[in-house]
Parts: sequence; structure tokens; C-alpha cells
Amino acid sequence: MIWFIVLTTVMSNGDVYAEVQFPNSSEYNNEKSCNESGMAIINQKQLELGTNSGKVLYICQSATSDTLLKVIGKSGSAT
Repeated sequence: MIWFIVLTTVMSNGDVYAEVQFPNSSEYNNEKSCNESGMAIINQKQLELGTNSGKVLYICQSATSDTLLKVIGKSGSAT
């Protein structure tokens, strides 16, 4: 199981940006670390963005390595 953070930024003009962040180490590959990191990231990004410009949100998700390989394809493949 691999935990990852999905960050979403909703700008006040209606633009929406999304990004995915994975743990740097297997030591942090758990739900608790994911949520702690997610909160820290959105607090920092929100501070940089400002409160009138938009809102930063996150959600932690998990997937098996097999599922992720299906999504991103094997290294060196075109699928």
C-alpha cells in the first residue's frame, strides 16, 4: 500500500490546480504521516497564496503498487 497526498488549489477566479505528492521514504508511508504532512503542506501553501486569492485543500489516499503501475505504466513503456 502506498499513501499519497492529493493537493487541490481553488483560486478565487475559478481556476483549479491539482498535484500529487508521494512520501520520500517508506518510513513515512502511512495514513498518520500522510495527514500530518498534508496539513503542513496546505498551511504553508495557503500562507504563500494568501486568504483572498484562493483555498488549498488536501486528501490522503492509498493504492496498491499494482494499481499505481496500471495508472502510470511500467518504466519505459508507452502505456
